[in-house]
Amino acid sequence: MPALTKADIRTHFPKGFVSSAVDFEAELKSGNISYVSTSGSTADQVTLFWSQAWWNQSERTSWALNEHLRRVADGSHREAVLASPRCVGPCRPGETLPVGERTLGRLLFLNQTINPGHWSRAEIQRMLDELATFRPAVLEADPFYLAALAAFAMDHGLSVYQPKAITLTYSFPAKVFLNIIRRVFTAPLISSHGSTETGYVFMECECGRMHQNTASCHVDFVPLERRPSGITLGRLLVTPFGHPVQHFVRFDIGDLAECAAPASCPCGRRAGLTLERIAGRTSDVTVARNGRKVTVAETDAALAGISEIRGFQLDQSSKGDLLLKLCLAPQAGCEAALRAEKALEHIYDFPVSAVSVQALEHEASGKVRLARQAKP
Repeated sequence: MPALTKADIRTHFPKGFVSSAVDFEAELKSGNISYVSTSGSTADQVTLFWSQAWWNQSERTSWALNEHLRRVADGSHREAVLASPRCVGPCRPGETLPVGERTLGRLLFLNQTINPGHWSRAEIQRMLDELATFRPAVLEADPFYLAALAAFAMDHGLSVYQPKAITLTYSFPAKVFLNIIRRVFTAPLISSHGSTETGYVFMECECGRMHQNTASCHVDFVPLERRPSGITLGRLLVTPFGHPVQHFVRFDIGDLAECAAPASCPCGRRAGLTLERIAGRTSDVTVARNGRKVTVAETDAALAGISEIRGFQLDQSSKGDLLLKLCLAPQAGCEAALRAEKALEHIYDFPVSAVSVQALEHEASGKVRLARQAKP
């Protein structure tokens, strides 16, 4: 069967994905489902049917794939969320909602600003204070946002509440961000991967590999390229289970992954697909001079060894030249930018120009794409 795309969903939703035996209008009236729009980070937004019960079940089954979460998460635990307000949680543009309006049951939504590069000191202190007061067992965060919070706390010597576990989701967990987060937070960092269309698809185990949430979905791994290291780069097509109304088959989640053979993991889990890592979005692939595809994961790995880098965004022109925007630590000099240029020139064999910026450019969703290629 062919891959299902967002364009297909926009063209055929809702009737193309609902069984004739299901009255989705009655389900809407009953409150069992509702309409929701995806964030639209790399493509136009898509309207879907949202089922909170289905989402909760998918999340619960994913917790079993990590020993730390299995001990901490029971469905009643407190959880704080740090991400774009356009992706998750209550938000009124231009306003900072009181903590009561941002606390929904066991969840506290911390952030109200679209880009952490525009946070004020007062806003950061408010979020740190709310963390300390709420005392969540789990902190769920976009790594881009959490790295910015950690960097500010580190630079200003601020104390930070330590949750028992941190799940990283919403965007690519770059090593550049993880390096900063680990200097401030002591909790295990656990990468969780999925989408609004598919629920929770992969969870990082305590050994650092990504395991398929077999109770919630089926995944087809479509190989694209075998690397000299033995790792295979491929696309992920996801068939989610259990949604009460809509049914997607082989949905192209829009991300690339690296799969190694053998797929065994020291944690002992064998069911489903085991990944070395998520490699970034398909739409964020750039190209070296010899035509080789370069993933966000490769670019990130080349820059992660430069400790002064707090964030990056790579733009490739139609001719192949690269502009590297860097968020740098306050004490960083021009040498850090020069080292970054050389690190990427070694990969791409194209000229690289690095510039320092205060904030990275965000998409309409508030998420940040770490690499972008101009259409030739």
